[in-house]
Amino acid sequence: MADFTFMHPMWLLAAIPLALLLPWLREKAQKSGLIAPHLSALLAGGHATNSSKKRWPIGALALAWLLAVLALAGPSWQKTELPAVNLAGARVLVMDMSRSMYAEDIAPSRLAQARFKALDMLPGWKEGSTGLVTYAADGYIVSPLTQDAATLKNLIPNLSPALMPIAGSNAAAGVQQAIDVLKQAGFVKGDIIVITDGMSEKEASRTLNIVSGEDYRVSILAVGTQQGAPIPLPDGALLEQNGSTVIAKLALAPLSEVTKATGGLLQMWQPTDQDVDNLIAFTEKPLSGAADTAKKTIEERINDGYWLIVPVLLLALMSFRRGVVLAALFLVMPIEHANANAFKTDDQQAYSQFEAGDYQNAAETFESPQWKGIAQYKAGDYQGAVDTLSTLKDPTSQYNLGNALAQTGDLEKAADTYRSLLDANPDHADAKRNLDVVEQALKQQQQQQQQQQKGGEQESQPQQGNQGQQDPSEGQDSQSQDGQSEQNQQGQQGQQGQQGQQGQQGQQAENNSADSEDKASENEAASNGDSQPQTEKGDQASESKSNAANTQEGQQGDDQSTESDAAIAKQSSEDGEEPNAQASANAGESGDSNGLQASHPVLKKLEQVQDDTAALIRAQLILQAREKDAPEPTENSW
Repeated sequence: MADFTFMHPMWLLAAIPLALLLPWLREKAQKSGLIAPHLSALLAGGHATNSSKKRWPIGALALAWLLAVLALAGPSWQKTELPAVNLAGARVLVMDMSRSMYAEDIAPSRLAQARFKALDMLPGWKEGSTGLVTYAADGYIVSPLTQDAATLKNLIPNLSPALMPIAGSNAAAGVQQAIDVLKQAGFVKGDIIVITDGMSEKEASRTLNIVSGEDYRVSILAVGTQQGAPIPLPDGALLEQNGSTVIAKLALAPLSEVTKATGGLLQMWQPTDQDVDNLIAFTEKPLSGAADTAKKTIEERINDGYWLIVPVLLLALMSFRRGVVLAALFLVMPIEHANANAFKTDDQQAYSQFEAGDYQNAAETFESPQWKGIAQYKAGDYQGAVDTLSTLKDPTSQYNLGNALAQTGDLEKAADTYRSLLDANPDHADAKRNLDVVEQALKQQQQQQQQQQKGGEQESQPQQGNQGQQDPSEGQDSQSQDGQSEQNQQGQQGQQGQQGQQGQQGQQAENNSADSEDKASENEAASNGDSQPQTEKGDQASESKSNAANTQEGQQGDDQSTESDAAIAKQSSEDGEEPNAQASANAGESGDSNGLQASHPVLKKLEQVQDDTAALIRAQLILQAREKDAPEPTENSW
């Protein structure tokens, strides 16, 4: 017990009030009796009096108080060893996402090579934590420090200058953001690895001002050539400034100045892995003094005062008879779950639900109408998505609005929405692709309606010809019967044509709902069942020709539907999606199907809601940009 000590000895002062309170409680207990103590002893005849019973609660209270004070004081007679924090493995990868990274002086481009080199570095950092920062006109955190290389491996291939909220080149902002990431995680030392195609003198000077007084090394991988190259934009045009084509050249002097001042390493891009290997070997080395820190351990005392809580609770239960039941209830009450959502906004909670696939609850929780519409779309509430997104004018919301309109069957409005989006953003590839799909579906509907009308005309012509070729010798009764038969046949034809067109329109309007398809099939079967007795009332010749015409029409409709499905499936294949063979086969088997079923490749193509990694990264960067002040203008926008 030589090692015994109190971790919080100031709590022992709480025993002083107990020493003052006990004499007063004893005196009060003696005066509270109705019979004097000497008379009470005579009346008891030598038996034990009630005074001992009165002293029992006071003694229990005093003991419980004393044990509680000792527990709060933290008695400790054990120690444990904990490893010290290892600062050697902390690093942040900073990637330049200015538009000059589009230059193609190294194949296929500076941007592609920067991604490749970053991915090659990740397996080499086997220990420690790695963060990811990107910058253009300002710096943004893509991932905080993490030991999961797979997370960074999924993020890096999606980075591009197109994701940046503001175009420009500000390496100092990226380095500042990297330092903030390290400090927030408690690392006062670490490495910052910058992958860039150059800095201006002003950027280098500002970077040195930021790292001065800090214990961080800045290493640089320079991607590019000193001869430089034009900057091709995503639309194929070359970046120009004041009417002249911009040539992005790599200047090594500012980069060398930064690495020398911070003790880092400068590496030029090489087609081999030598540049990556050099950077990995350099950043794996511990900083000065960090190696000894990694081997140190800290002795921490264990607070053993919790053992005293058990007798305190027992004494409390026995001292207060009226509180026994209530105390027992408190002991068996379930522990409430920690409400972690109390520190999250509604949008943050909804985003967590969205990531978990709970789109319905996410749609109800989101306050952002843009994300609310996306969640409604993913939950299958297409009409709700239309109502939410129709008031938004940004390109992403307009694109998703077109998708939702197409899913509700309103192809005309969907096409108009895509056209409006393309007028403002001609380079929106997904909108172009979906517009082509919707226009093709509209043409298919029109062709099927025309084919339906032609089939009705072909049915009526042979039947009218048969009526005209009847033998006049049959008399008035025969003519009357034939005229009545002709009326029945014409009424049946009109009923069939009307029902066919209504069924076709209803199916086209509700082609995205499986329940609606089942109802349409039932209505079609009922319609055919009602019309069959009327057909049997006609003569055999008219019925045979009518059936032949209907059979020919059905075959033509099947051929047309099959050809349309094959064309759409081929287009989906070319876009990188496998066509759903089963859906196409089902569309071919149903004569009136227009091929726009819920599982059809056309609708699968329209389900390209922008919830991919690149879109999520851009949304994250935009949120960070809104929380910051507007950055200072950079020397150039590329």
